[in-house]
Amino acid sequence: MKKYALVFISLLPMALIYAQEEAVPDTNRSDFTLSLNVVGDLSLFSLGFDKLFFVKPALVISGMVGLGFNSEFDLSDNPSNTYFVLPHHLTVNYGKRKSFLEFGIGGSLVTRSQYSGYFVYPIIGYRLHPFKNPGFSFRAWLFYPFGQTSKVAELNILLVPYGLSFAIAI
Repeated sequence: MKKYALVFISLLPMALIYAQEEAVPDTNRSDFTLSLNVVGDLSLFSLGFDKLFFVKPALVISGMVGLGFNSEFDLSDNPSNTYFVLPHHLTVNYGKRKSFLEFGIGGSLVTRSQYSGYFVYPIIGYRLHPFKNPGFSFRAWLFYPFGQTSKVAELNILLVPYGLSFAIAI
């Protein structure tokens, strides 16, 4: 009988943990942001639209699409070609309160009239997201198109392996 009581007492804390209600995401937070991205994602500047999915208070999935531009990196007086850039990403964000660590995958379509290239890269970053609407949101990330640097060199564009985003949560 003592064995059964010991088993019951040892399983009771686990049952209490599983019986607790799961915390629901904060519904007052905005799940959309409009951003100005400075460098990063193979563009010099881009405007982005970010959709956030609050799965749990500490888990957020983010999907972004943007429009940007880049130009050839040329120090001479010759006119340089400009490129249209379509950056996008899908990331998972882990964190507490307003600060999140971000991991995911991104891509950029870089094109001009006669040439286009598509680049895929991993993303790691930091995201600050407000509690109230509207609010300021900030994002900084690192990326690198591994194995695709020869394609970047063909375009002769400036590759900056980090990006900064200043956004308004709406």
